[in-house]
Amino acid sequence: MTGGPGTVTPEDRAAVSASVARALEGDLPEEDDRFRAGGDDDGRFVRAMASEAAAHLEGKPAERIVAWAAGIVPRFAVTSSFGAESAVLLHMVSRVAPQVPVIFLDTDFHFSETIDYRRRLARELGVTVLDVRPALSPAQQAARLGDRLFDRDPDTCCALRKTEPLRRALTNYDGWATGVRRVQTPERAATPVVEARRHDDRWLVKVAPLAGWTDDDVVGYQRRFELPVHPLVRLGYRSIGCRPCTTPVSGAEDARAGRWVAFGKTECGLHLPGDEEVDRLTTTPG
Repeated sequence: MTGGPGTVTPEDRAAVSASVARALEGDLPEEDDRFRAGGDDDGRFVRAMASEAAAHLEGKPAERIVAWAAGIVPRFAVTSSFGAESAVLLHMVSRVAPQVPVIFLDTDFHFSETIDYRRRLARELGVTVLDVRPALSPAQQAARLGDRLFDRDPDTCCALRKTEPLRRALTNYDGWATGVRRVQTPERAATPVVEARRHDDRWLVKVAPLAGWTDDDVVGYQRRFELPVHPLVRLGYRSIGCRPCTTPVSGAEDARAGRWVAFGKTECGLHLPGDEEVDRLTTTPG
């Protein structure tokens, strides 16, 4: 690409269009170092080009969106909760970009079935999974903030055990993909397939290849490729997070109705607009 630092030229936009076209043809576009996360230009280039790519990739096959991002973003990863729908995106990654690592936020409060499922998918799909843990162990968190924080202040618990660990993990990457879909919650309804997100003083590319997928699309893909099903799905768990904050739901209920039931909460904070840093409580004890 031809513009200087922070400059977005017509040639830059044309090059993004060309990289998308290459991905749609089944190839990986060439890596572009200007997509490397940085803050010196307030993310002007990354923000403009993410918007350009989103316009070109909207409605395109999810596998091609993954291929575009994995090819053009220098250091790219995918995050996964290894929940009810996780096998879909992980299977795509294993097919089109098997070199991309998978970040798993091990909160220390997952169901044992989720940990087993994480091991099974990693083995069967051949993906490399990186376990990321909070700065505070459950015992340290309890000593500092009291027992069962998740029952009293789930927002802070999620910040300590999910949002902050992801922020730290992403310091090593220039972009990442998630399995977020627009139909999951009202907060996710406007999710673009590609966007720029600020983490600390750096702008990263965030990709949601499944943003436009329906529930039927997910089920159809799972059946088509005979993907392993999370064992808790058969017990009525349709959205699976931490053990203390997740309950089964009936078929008539929204899939995320079983999350944080007593709090009217459906999001942990990872996918809300404008990720916020948590306070000094997240620092490693001295």
